[in-house]
Amino acid sequence: MKRTIHWGLLTSLLLAPAMTVAAQAQQPGPSKERAPSAAKITEEQAKKIALERIPGEVTDVVIEKKRGKNVYVIEIQSPEQGEKDVFVDIQTGKIVGTD
Repeated sequence: MKRTIHWGLLTSLLLAPAMTVAAQAQQPGPSKERAPSAAKITEEQAKKIALERIPGEVTDVVIEKKRGKNVYVIEIQSPEQGEKDVFVDIQTGKIVGTD
């Protein structure tokens, strides 16, 4: 009986880390492709809005929190201004800043 209990405990201890890793692997991580479910502005719309402010080529898009709001950070390579970031609010589509 003790042997069965010991094997059960040993098995649990050995499998617990593997089960934790497997559970973490199944959870989706942050993605620059996926907007939060509350987003009213799509990534494509945000790119268009940003390019109206600073013409150029979009080189990257990520979602970050800036000035207390979730924003798309649209990185643009502009011939006139070099590399610029435009922050587009994911709720309203308004530009909340540039960098």
